[in-house]
Amino acid sequence: MAKILILTAMKEELKDVAGLPATSETSLAPFAVPVWKLQKNESEIFIAQTGIGPINASSVLTSFLSNYKFDVVMLLGLGGAIDPALKLGDICIATDVIQHDAICSSDHGLEYMASGELHLSLPPEKRKSLKIKASAQWNQKIEGLLKGGPYKVHHGTVLSGSEFVGGTVRKELLKRTFADALLVDMEACSIAYLCEKAQVPFVIAKTVADTTHSKPTDEYVSFLTSSQKKTADIIDGLLN
Repeated sequence: MAKILILTAMKEELKDVAGLPATSETSLAPFAVPVWKLQKNESEIFIAQTGIGPINASSVLTSFLSNYKFDVVMLLGLGGAIDPALKLGDICIATDVIQHDAICSSDHGLEYMASGELHLSLPPEKRKSLKIKASAQWNQKIEGLLKGGPYKVHHGTVLSGSEFVGGTVRKELLKRTFADALLVDMEACSIAYLCEKAQVPFVIAKTVADTTHSKPTDEYVSFLTSSQKKTADIIDGLLN
């Protein structure tokens, strides 16, 4: 039986899940995080809301990984497009994740660092790649669950960090810096880093909640109350 952990940052990203009881089955110590458990056929799924940002996400995931052994960890929910080709409601499945705000600054300029890794004390050729690779096998499975839906699925790099990227100028700068990146969020870097350390496969699948148009923050606030989120589609598919 596959044991799957699904995390979202906000309650709005969970509310559309079909059949999810109003009250959680248990809670995760020591954070009192509500946890739901769903089981059918060959899947046992744990679902929890971490709270916003990498600190919340890493704290909750660390506690989960200390108490359970999972076959895969999935981060679902919303993100902001930095690629102009992405439209509201599209889905981005991360091939890899980069922490865009892991930066080493000096009088010579800025250098990007791999999440949680040594940088200046290592010669450039020995520094770890900025990219943390997601599970190709599970990505393929998730894409299969989303086939036939009224939305376009994209694959590419997801940028992540403590910053809420809500302006077009900042989005354009990130796109120029990381040309193959599609989307930005606040939790993926911590999930990817911890899963890599624990040798647990991970998936990041995010619905585009704001674009590169003139008012991305307005788009985001409006999208929070929409019915376009795909978390339910993925969880329902895993249980069937």
